Amino acid sequence: MIPRRLDITMPLRRALPPRTYLLALAMILGPFQGGCQSAAKPVFPQLEPAPVWPAAPDQPRIRYVGALSGERDLHRVPSGWEALRGVFTGPRPPIGFLTPTAVAVSDDLVFVCDRQLGGVHVLNLATRDYALWTSAGDERFGMPMDVTLCDGKLAVADARRKVVDLFTLGGEWLSRVGDGLLERPASLAWDASRRELWVLDSAAHACLVFDLSGELKRSIGGRGAGPLQFNYPAGLAYSPALGALVADSMNFRVQIIGENRSPVIFGDKGDAAGNFALPRDLAVDSAGHIYVLDSQFENVQVFDRAGRLLMAFGEEGSDPGEFSLPSGITIDASDRIWVADTYNRRVQVFQYLSEDASWAQE
Repeated sequence: MIPRRLDITMPLRRALPPRTYLLALAMILGPFQGGCQSAAKPVFPQLEPAPVWPAAPDQPRIRYVGALSGERDLHRVPSGWEALRGVFTGPRPPIGFLTPTAVAVSDDLVFVCDRQLGGVHVLNLATRDYALWTSAGDERFGMPMDVTLCDGKLAVADARRKVVDLFTLGGEWLSRVGDGLLERPASLAWDASRRELWVLDSAAHACLVFDLSGELKRSIGGRGAGPLQFNYPAGLAYSPALGALVADSMNFRVQIIGENRSPVIFGDKGDAAGNFALPRDLAVDSAGHIYVLDSQFENVQVFDRAGRLLMAFGEEGSDPGEFSLPSGITIDASDRIWVADTYNRRVQVFQYLSEDASWAQE
């Protein structure tokens, strides 16, 4: 007589709930996916040779690092339950930039303001995590235009809602600044020594200075072409060594507002080196060089603190170091230069070669 085969699978199927099978599968997938995560592609693949400016035989001052166009560039590999969910439902399409207008950087955290998408992209270059902020408290963003770091918080200028919103770096909404006082907040800067938030109001042609409680401390400007007057200003930065810097767009110049309130002014309308067509934003590196982003020239011109032109880089196009109507520029604590290359739907990153002799000494 042939012995009946012992079938142990059916009792086990009856005994184990589906969640147990999923948990077991997740435990199998987890270590494997974790190993893949550690071997993820670099966020900025190295180009050989890396583009530099100026080109040889001149000594390079700026080196191209790479570009971000959204979540995809984090090369994140899902693990655990996320990986398992993807087996059954398919991977979620990565979110890309639509119209990046401004960037703020805190160590490995990159915040990208996206006007058309109506949100702020948050990319963690270390953990490869991604988030998209689309609301401030109980209100959705209207037209976020700029972001800046202030006292361990993130400030977001919303031109349509006419306010500046404050968040923790983890995304918790804290408060609003300038409600009822602003017409079109376009750019932000933080004075750490005085703990003051500068807000550039392009419609009021003025800079409004607040503390973080929202109290208005003072207002500088008004429409005109004289010192401390502006004509549709677009960009703002703050340097401890120089003071507040304003891209006074339709006056085709830069104004530096120092301690004595007597501004340093440089720039003229024109198409020669050192002239401006549409100065859109600016930033300052650790050596005090002033980077002015021009949306119409589609380049960055670099000046010393007296307004003398040192060099320029960029032109129209989509290759590394080329731009299409760029809107924002910032320089982080490591002297990386981040440019919101708006109509190329990306953020380009460059490195100021600070180990070289400073231009300011030349």
